[in-house]
Amino acid sequence: MRSLAAALVLSVSPLVAVPAALAAPDLHVEGTRFRDAAGRAVLLRGVNVAGNSKVPPFVAAAEPGIFAPLPGWGLNTVRLLFTWEAYEPSPGEYDDAYLEAIAGAAKAAREAGLYVIIDFHQDGFSRFSIDGCGDGAPSWALPASVPPKTPDNGPACASWGIKMQSDKDMLASWDAFHADEAGVKTRYLAMIESVSARFAAQPGVIGYDLMNEPWGDEVTELGPFHEQAAAAVRKASPDAIIFVSPHARTSAGVPTQLEKPTFGNAVYSPHFYDASVILFKSWSGVEPDMAFLTMQSTADDWGVPLFVGELGAPALTAEGPAYIDSLYRHLDAGSLSAAHWVYTPGWTEATKDGWNEEDLSIVGAEGELRDNFRARPAWQKIAGDPALFRVNDAEAPAARSIELEWESAPGIGNTELFVPKEAFFGADALSADSLSVEVEGDGLSCEAGGDKVVCSTSKPGHMRVVVKKGEASEATGEPGGCSLAGAGQGGGGPMMMACLALAHALRRRRARSRT
Repeated sequence: MRSLAAALVLSVSPLVAVPAALAAPDLHVEGTRFRDAAGRAVLLRGVNVAGNSKVPPFVAAAEPGIFAPLPGWGLNTVRLLFTWEAYEPSPGEYDDAYLEAIAGAAKAAREAGLYVIIDFHQDGFSRFSIDGCGDGAPSWALPASVPPKTPDNGPACASWGIKMQSDKDMLASWDAFHADEAGVKTRYLAMIESVSARFAAQPGVIGYDLMNEPWGDEVTELGPFHEQAAAAVRKASPDAIIFVSPHARTSAGVPTQLEKPTFGNAVYSPHFYDASVILFKSWSGVEPDMAFLTMQSTADDWGVPLFVGELGAPALTAEGPAYIDSLYRHLDAGSLSAAHWVYTPGWTEATKDGWNEEDLSIVGAEGELRDNFRARPAWQKIAGDPALFRVNDAEAPAARSIELEWESAPGIGNTELFVPKEAFFGADALSADSLSVEVEGDGLSCEAGGDKVVCSTSKPGHMRVVVKKGEASEATGEPGGCSLAGAGQGGGGPMMMACLALAHALRRRRARSRT
């Protein structure tokens, strides 16, 4: 294992040097929002990387170029899987080559413009649990009463989620972990402290998910565990955001019993999967209203952001695209952050995600997007606070629109909206002047360039921007719409002046109609 990990390190160059001083945090939690250093609200829309990193050689993100497409799909965050077994194959002996390979992947993600969350990942406790179908803990972490199973993670493990529910040996392993039998939990806490020390000064690493989909009594075991694990991480990374995952069973949308953690800069980070979608690869059409209400209620009760750490569907799910659209409609309605499961570079028809016959990768063998994901509009940064975000995803691209309203906090930067022209408005929307951008608000101006609409104002107050396809406004007698694409590149000009005059006239007309 050491030689494989060392070979992977050689492919990720140069590696991150650890400076003596801690890096300034890229993001922090303020109330129910993520904020950047300037104070802008930030929406995290990301993806998990990677499905096949749960098994040897454990590092699936060894080539820096794999992160390059993600920003073009509207993604700004990576939840990067980290496997305890790979890093600590023997008690107290760390595989530094594996750690540096993960550091190289985190660096490459950062250079692609992505925030990174280190996800201490496990499923079913260990590859040596649930008939060899799990992942996470090394074999030595199992209690003496539980004989290690032979790792499989092949076709026989397709029903691993069902196996896990009643596997007595797995449950015994969790009991022993929480009781710290043979010092196993102590070793885990030392392990995550070591990882935190490595990433404390690395730009782009915004925080840690302390344990993926854990098991245990939420009040008497998981709550205390999160407190201990957060303290371990914060020894070296005092400003790290802590992503708190509830019991694995809450992933079906049921309420958690976790109590609000005592530490700050925290996020409630449940997962959500529709059981029928996962088990039968078919969506019934039942909207996940209650699941999102349940997750949001806990985050609101805690007074923290909600980050749905995993959601998604197998690529061949019947009505799968409609299901994914439904998930993102719910995210958009609450301006909620999330990470899609999963981005697996190297996916093949034979091995699929490379673990337990799962097939949720958003890309295929050639790196092309599959039916279980598409680039979607999203606000990414707001100079102030979001008030409304609405995507009209009409069947006809010409009838589609994106609407964002916010309360402006001037002087802290621009507001940025991701607009995937081709994916949302059609291939004929790729020309520079193909968008109509309507603005309302004191001093508000917006410019479209590439797949971004960037807005600025020096005034406080309520702001609104609506983005449409240029042709959508022809019925109003505005040829091509008021396209701001490139209009402000040279500091103004006739096009910009015309747009500003039109925007002013529209505001006055709407104001008269309201009175």
